[in-house]
Amino acid sequence: RAYKDTWSGGIASYLKYMYERLVLMRELLAENGSIYVHLDSHAGHYVKVMMDEIFGYENFQREIIWNTASLNVAGFKTQAETWIRANDTILFYTKSKSFSFNKQFIPRNQDFIKRHYIHKDDKGIYRISRRGNKIYLHEDPGEPVTTVWNDILSFNYVAPASQEGLSFDTQKPETLLKRIILASSNPGDIVADFFCGSGTTLAVAEKLGRRWIGSDLSKYAIQVT
Repeated sequence: RAYKDTWSGGIASYLKYMYERLVLMRELLAENGSIYVHLDSHAGHYVKVMMDEIFGYENFQREIIWNTASLNVAGFKTQAETWIRANDTILFYTKSKSFSFNKQFIPRNQDFIKRHYIHKDDKGIYRISRRGNKIYLHEDPGEPVTTVWNDILSFNYVAPASQEGLSFDTQKPETLLKRIILASSNPGDIVADFFCGSGTTLAVAEKLGRRWIGSDLSKYAIQVT
């Protein structure tokens, strides 16, 4: 029950609750810092307008579509009355125009390598790009990550087979937080999660050599973290 996103006062009470906290988060955020807010379709558009006011429309960077695939399990598709929900939204804002960002890449799979890296010279194996340039395998960082994240499954989908699973409805996979933390911070930076839940953000920050702050209204959440 500690991890159910329930709001007895409806969307209005939720937005008031979020507004007060987002204002404080902006004050705490470093000048070159970023904030990522994970939402579903019920609140995403409301919070976007609110964050434009708090952080500035000009500091909205990207809307990330996270393909959760949480309902893509046998039996669930047939229960959906309309379109099958398969994504959440992550809003990415910064405090200023000067912010830290490290571009992320998805490694090439073996099928891509076999099909495209078919040339070889003294420097190594290479492929020819659409522009006619040589790209060597040992220099290829991979496919740049776009704003549509199809490669990280929702915890609702993978938890039963995962060692990370703590049976919390709102738990996020470590791979999701790893991508965000690597992209928008550097070793030694402080990562904060003020809705830390089961502590995934903090665990990943620790593993990646970041300092961290976590808080949550639930005493149970703090104990688990």
